[in-house]
Amino acid sequence: MNTQIKLSFMLLVLILSAIPSIFSISNLAHAEQNSKIKKSTEDYFAESYNCLKKNDKPCAQIAAAGIPSQSPYSRLLCGIFASLDGDFDTTFRELLPLQTNKSLNLQASVSLHTSLALAYENQSDSLRAIEQRVIADGLMLKILPDYQEEMSANEHQIWETVSVLSKANLTEMRGNTAETSIQGWIDLALAAKYQSNGDSNQQAIDRWHLAYPDHPAKNSIAAQLFPTLSTKPEVRKAKLKGTVAILLPFAKAELYPISDAIERGFTAAKKIAKDNADVKIYASQAMPESTIKLYQQALKEGAKYIIGPLTKEEIEVISHEPNQASTLMLNKTQIKSSQPRQFFYGLSTSDEIQQIIKIAQNLGMHKATVIASNTDFSQQTSQEFKDYWVASGGQLSLISADNNDIKKQMIESASEMIFIAEKSENARLIRTALPTNIPTFGLSEIFSGVSANADDAPLKGILFVDCPWMIDRGNPKFSGYTEAAADLPPGEMQRWFALGADSYQILIALDRLTSEGTTIDGLSGKISITANGEIRRSLDYASFGAESIILEASQ
Repeated sequence: MNTQIKLSFMLLVLILSAIPSIFSISNLAHAEQNSKIKKSTEDYFAESYNCLKKNDKPCAQIAAAGIPSQSPYSRLLCGIFASLDGDFDTTFRELLPLQTNKSLNLQASVSLHTSLALAYENQSDSLRAIEQRVIADGLMLKILPDYQEEMSANEHQIWETVSVLSKANLTEMRGNTAETSIQGWIDLALAAKYQSNGDSNQQAIDRWHLAYPDHPAKNSIAAQLFPTLSTKPEVRKAKLKGTVAILLPFAKAELYPISDAIERGFTAAKKIAKDNADVKIYASQAMPESTIKLYQQALKEGAKYIIGPLTKEEIEVISHEPNQASTLMLNKTQIKSSQPRQFFYGLSTSDEIQQIIKIAQNLGMHKATVIASNTDFSQQTSQEFKDYWVASGGQLSLISADNNDIKKQMIESASEMIFIAEKSENARLIRTALPTNIPTFGLSEIFSGVSANADDAPLKGILFVDCPWMIDRGNPKFSGYTEAAADLPPGEMQRWFALGADSYQILIALDRLTSEGTTIDGLSGKISITANGEIRRSLDYASFGAESIILEASQ
């Protein structure tokens, strides 16, 4: 074999020997490329979930087959498939444990909670269903705008759930959750039930917007339910038609602060109305004999309106005095005046007790436990509550707050509700010995007047009634009164201020009273005046929250 042939043969051998290496390199490159495009578990889940959104279950199952069986994504899809098949036992078994799994991505977490919501809805467990959808709503908010459509559908489903519930069911549900967003949905449903009720509907809507300024329903469901109402044309406010005599116990040291607060409220309301009517102060000592003389003096000096007196003893004697002036006595008593143009309005504990009892009756409660100490206020309040409660057909047990075994007595009482007949300081001490799973109520005195008060932490969950001025201070309709009340202490003096402000409005209303009566949306309450001058009020509701009081929808 010559040299040329040898070289050619050797080259052929080298080429042939290199072929396996070439193929090996090519296969390695192909393998590396495949490894780079291989789908992750999350990719398979996303593909499967997108198939489900298109109602293509076979497609979803094929994609799900690519997920390792031990993966939480596999369990999640198993639970989702079960919910679509109506097998909710499997849904709960697979999905409930995954709620604490932190490895799921946002899309998977959304599907987890919406699937659980569907399962709860099919078991008619409305509260649990809403809880799951609220969680899903918060997650979808993090991945907008991709989930805008899903978020809208989810919120409409929440509304579908709450809007069909009765007022009693909504109120009961609200007492079983501390989640602000859920309470917002429930309160929105309660507000909606005031539609076609005129002013009361608008008040419920306004309260909801103030209580939940950042609620997810604000610009969606709420905006659709309550479109902005046309502004009512401004009407010229009526004015008083003569001199006003303020007959209050300024001359009695312990009653001076109350008299001062009432006078400030009256003056503030008159100023807001731009009313120039003259006002004269007649300082009594809360003594019936001297009060009669001051009353007669005011009439002789030409008073057309008289605000006061304040104490029951003074009112007793004045109610028999002939008069030519509209007299608004600032205490509600059992006294029936024998004279025309005499009216009664005050901060009545009876009004508050009857509202609390009405709430309890609406919730189907029949067995109540009253907690009371030996103080005069507590004994009087507990007796009044007992009288109204028993008269309405309820059963009642009394527990002394001065007793050391309150917990034991509560266990034996088998109560459906608790009423604490105490002011704020005693109520805080008593609350620690009471079960938190029984609905608990109190009067306005249980609230110190400071909305965000760390000392009120033990009172969390207690529902109470109070003046709108006390618990809805941020309402724009009260803005004109803020400066006048700024240096009054919180609590009781602010309530007397509200009474004074409403006294002005009541006098105006009495001048214009018709056979249909009238109502006043006041600082001390929603005031109704009948055609014969009987004056009643209803108060607003609030509860103690984790950090501050919470304005409640009307019950």
